[in-house]
Amino acid sequence: MFSLKKLTSAALGQVECFFRQTFRRHTGEEYSEFLTRGVRKESAGIQRAYPWFYIRLFAACIILFAVYLLIMRFTSNALFTPVTVIIAALTFNVPFLILLYEIYPRSDVSLLSVFVTLLIGGTGACVLSQILYSVIPAQNAWLAALRAAGVEEFSKAAAVIIALAALKIKQPLVGFIMGAAVGCGFSIVEDAGYIFVGANDLPALNISATISQFTERGLTSVCTHTIWTAAVGWAFASAKRPFLSVRLYACFLGGTALHFLWNSPLSGGAEVGAICACVIIAAVFGITVLAATRRATFVQAGELPTPDFFHTDERSLHRDKLYYTHAGHLCLTFGAFLMAVIAIIYCSIPFRETYYAQTFSDKDEFISFMQADYQLEHNFDREYDENGTDTESQRTDGVLTSVTQVEEVGGYTYYYKYTVAGDGNVTIYLLEDISVELSINGVLSRYFKEDIYNLNGTLYASFFHVRSDVSGMTVSSDGREITAILYNPSFEFDYSQPQYVALFATLGGLAAMSLGLYVIFDILARRKNNVKQ
Repeated sequence: MFSLKKLTSAALGQVECFFRQTFRRHTGEEYSEFLTRGVRKESAGIQRAYPWFYIRLFAACIILFAVYLLIMRFTSNALFTPVTVIIAALTFNVPFLILLYEIYPRSDVSLLSVFVTLLIGGTGACVLSQILYSVIPAQNAWLAALRAAGVEEFSKAAAVIIALAALKIKQPLVGFIMGAAVGCGFSIVEDAGYIFVGANDLPALNISATISQFTERGLTSVCTHTIWTAAVGWAFASAKRPFLSVRLYACFLGGTALHFLWNSPLSGGAEVGAICACVIIAAVFGITVLAATRRATFVQAGELPTPDFFHTDERSLHRDKLYYTHAGHLCLTFGAFLMAVIAIIYCSIPFRETYYAQTFSDKDEFISFMQADYQLEHNFDREYDENGTDTESQRTDGVLTSVTQVEEVGGYTYYYKYTVAGDGNVTIYLLEDISVELSINGVLSRYFKEDIYNLNGTLYASFFHVRSDVSGMTVSSDGREITAILYNPSFEFDYSQPQYVALFATLGGLAAMSLGLYVIFDILARRKNNVKQ
């Protein structure tokens, strides 16, 4: 009982130490050491610094993302779409890669080499995957999931193996990090694509869909592409003859299996269970490999790994001048981060402004919405009626090229336009367009059929586009939801409305509170003249 209590106390002390050391203010020399680590080989050695840069990068990305979202929300300026999408794709992926780099205890790998691997390896994996996609067909959703898993994992594995062979890396933990870099590069490209395709509808960015994709892709980035590819890099670098290593093929097949399970067209509880299983397996594997390889790195360097995961600078834990200085800067940073999170949450809520999103999980409900609840017949496969009357026709050089037939169904008038083709003996009529005539508010107009497709190119729904306020539509990546972007021509920004008052009051209150705490801690720090910074 005593040993368990002592162990618990030590663990809590380490958590407290980790928190304080991570969030304290770091000097210019520490920034310089981190950014130049591994550049000079003579400075290579064991370093026990706490990971700290990744959390600053993550906070900076969240704040920038919130700033650009607010710009998009209040201006609907499409020029800010690219930078918003890019920051959204970077926010989770790059800080996670930086965290893995900071955990590595030696100083013989430069941050530059990691990012070069990310850029070149990630790009190479993307190019190879698209080549393989073009030659490997998929006939159904299950085969599409298997194809995506096999193609993408093979492309990333090939890229990381080439990178490790070129760099002549034989350290397992470095192989893990470089594999993570390739997976991170691939994930950034894929996340940016999903966010852009799923959230960008001219004339304005679908902000709600952007945040939804940003959250979904971001939170899962730490247990998908990055970890799956890191496993291959670790297995390759840890084997003397890697292509004969069972571990390499096991990691590759394991990552492919998890990828297939992640993409599989399951639904309901089965889908949740599959995702949870993928997350747990990836997390357990990643933590186990990192802990074991880090310990092995210490042993290889001739040092005994201590119970403390990182070295503790006890002096900065005392309540001296430096302690209060760190606390003040933490208040400012945390206040800005919290303001950014609130801004993102605010932007995700549609207030029926100039553009707003409406999402449907039922296809029939979406069709009824687009047709303004008119009960219109969906006879989209009608064949040309030889006994019918052609009301409209078009000829080119005396040759009939198109005809239109009218049909009355359920009190509505439908127009079916056919393209005419043939060789003089056989005439073929191909249905080209369908429209329906409706009288809305005393105005008689014709509304045309539209089709919308899934991301894989299959038809999602066909409908008559009756609503005039829908400016764009997107189907989710799994094909289960569709989002319509609606335009409100009568909207005018009125900053006295409750939603704006609440937003500005909350952000202003947080800014004042964090600034006030900073001033208080600064005063306390100035009174502690007995310790120099």
